[in-house]
Amino acid sequence: MKHVMLDLETMGTRPGSMILSIGAVFFDLDGKTGETFYRNIDPQTCTAVGLTVDPQTKAWWMRQSQAARDALAVDRRPLAHVVRDFASFFRGSGFCRGEFVWAQGATFDPPLWEAAAAAVGCSTPWKFWNARDTRTVYDICGFDYKSMPREGVYHNALDDCLTQVKAVAAALSKFRVAA
Repeated sequence: MKHVMLDLETMGTRPGSMILSIGAVFFDLDGKTGETFYRNIDPQTCTAVGLTVDPQTKAWWMRQSQAARDALAVDRRPLAHVVRDFASFFRGSGFCRGEFVWAQGATFDPPLWEAAAAAVGCSTPWKFWNARDTRTVYDICGFDYKSMPREGVYHNALDDCLTQVKAVAAALSKFRVAA
């Protein structure tokens, strides 16, 4: 598998914002999933390298489910360690080696992760030209993402990744049938 779905939970919407958690999963375009990755990040290690908190996003988080907020408080790890762990995950081994990074908005998750990685002196493990956007697939395929049944906790980075993989596969399946 060479596709990796990425989802971040953040404290802002711009590069340079604090990252609360990262989720990722290897997948193929038919929806089969492989290895997963999930880490919560210690907020203090984000502010220590200059990542910021947007007050509107902080207020938005207070309106999210208790399950989503509670999940962010467990097993927090230093940002630099998570950046390195994720790079190792993405580079993979055996059948799972990342090439393409996907996100629900190629202009959101990848640039925010790139900024966080740069803040700790690292780069991202993907080539910038290999970023993919789920929303483009949904639009081209005429697929309504919100019509899909949802599993897991909204705004849990790994649960969001798994849902997005299913949606991309469903959209592409619809497209193949129509073609």
